[in-house]
Amino acid sequence: MGIIQATKNASTKRSLEEFLQSKGVEYAPFDPDRAKNIYAKLSNYFHISSKNIHIVGTNGKGSTGRFIALGLLQAGYKVLHFTSPHLFDFNERYYKNGAIVSDLALQQTHEFLQQFDFIGDCSYFEYATFLACVLAQDVDFLVLEAGLGGEYDSTTCLPRDISVFTAIGLDHQEILGEHIEEIATTKLNSMAPIAFLAKQSFPVIKEIAIKIAHKKNSKLHFVSSTKEGVFYSKKHSLPGFLTDNFDNAMNVLNYLNISPDIQKFPPLDIAGRCQKIAPNITLDVGHNEQAARELLKVFSNKKVILVYNTYRQKDVKSILKTLKPIVEKILIIEVQNERIIETDKLKSLIATLDIDFGIFEASKIEKEREYLVFGSFSVVKQFLEESGAR
Repeated sequence: MGIIQATKNASTKRSLEEFLQSKGVEYAPFDPDRAKNIYAKLSNYFHISSKNIHIVGTNGKGSTGRFIALGLLQAGYKVLHFTSPHLFDFNERYYKNGAIVSDLALQQTHEFLQQFDFIGDCSYFEYATFLACVLAQDVDFLVLEAGLGGEYDSTTCLPRDISVFTAIGLDHQEILGEHIEEIATTKLNSMAPIAFLAKQSFPVIKEIAIKIAHKKNSKLHFVSSTKEGVFYSKKHSLPGFLTDNFDNAMNVLNYLNISPDIQKFPPLDIAGRCQKIAPNITLDVGHNEQAARELLKVFSNKKVILVYNTYRQKDVKSILKTLKPIVEKILIIEVQNERIIETDKLKSLIATLDIDFGIFEASKIEKEREYLVFGSFSVVKQFLEESGAR
């Protein structure tokens, strides 16, 4: 049965939004076999013929994946880039052939999946992954970003031609493990036959990658700096970590015998990656100590007003201690999210670091002061809504 025919015959009881709301939090109780079993059933109804590039890591997945997608598009290929999470609209996760997919396309894909009783068993993120599978039926390349995991992530259900491992660090320890060795191992265990390892802060990660590549008989490439990265970085005034992510993409594209026209290579069009929305306002969706260290380099010669909030499981003290040298004052932005840290607890943590703080008010943004909005997608979203900059 073809997808279009199946879509016409589907009787959908719930809209996509209603279905996702019924799934609750994005990262549901974990079952390592659930996504595999669902995908095995789904694969009887459609066939993925694209070359699949899997992006795994702690930081830099979104920008690395988008740079790869932009290079493939410039070379004339049809591409779907699946990324997560989103800032405002769920559609943002699906960037197809140079644009965010339409509500209609996403709804039709949802209706196709809803005809299968077994689809109801999946989690929020698993369903997002299966939507990407269907949307990618007519593309040459699927650039697929893992969630927070690696070997057990729902994105590993798909056949993968190339793995790209971005910077791996300490994050989501409550799920992935307390130590970098544990986190790196579970991410690197998703390694495809061809793999690229980006520059890493922890030397042990390279050692683990080599062992896993040997075990899996994978061809492991170590990302190197490129002349394209130097040119592109200067042209678009990229911070160091985004230059690294651009180099990740260039190494993959060069492996695919694609040589982008660097003079015409488009700017990064994914929001919240050290993004300047005004001369004095920078947005970054980073949310861990590794991301904080990169921003410390970006603002090394400045003092910023840090507009901040974060999720309760984050190592807030380490993150803010890292940023302290560049922070003049912290303004706590109030975010309505069940995972956000309690305000009193955040205030107490800030007080122990002897950093001045207050509550963010959009009407009091001063043009002569430098602002860094940082902490999570939820924080950036809240800031954009309150400041009217959406």
